[in-house]
Amino acid sequence: MLLLGAGIGATVLSLVVRNREPALLPAADAELSIEVLNGCGTSGAGERVAMILRGAGYRVDAITNADHFHYREDVVVARKVTLEKAEPLGRLLGAAGVIEQRRTGYPYDVTIVVGKVRSLSPGPAEGSS
Repeated sequence: MLLLGAGIGATVLSLVVRNREPALLPAADAELSIEVLNGCGTSGAGERVAMILRGAGYRVDAITNADHFHYREDVVVARKVTLEKAEPLGRLLGAAGVIEQRRTGYPYDVTIVVGKVRSLSPGPAEGSS
């Protein structure tokens, strides 16, 4: 019985140590122009994601609502940059996907659409975006 308990304790300790390891993300590219779109309809969801991005050193230039509120998960869209430049944003946010969708004359380098899965996470609900 003692051996089983030690095994469980060792497993739990192992999990705790792994969770404390820092994420391996490159330094934030503060030159990227980022737009955050609330695609879930939860009040304040866009602002919460913008706070995460700004806290990591990114520049958020716009926060607004998406074309609809039925996005299931977060999506990072590379508009004027390569996928390689947008992928760290996806890893930081745990986004479902990072895609490339070029748009001539689009004002932002990257668009982040906040989906419903993130909106179900606990956090303050204030504002509209």
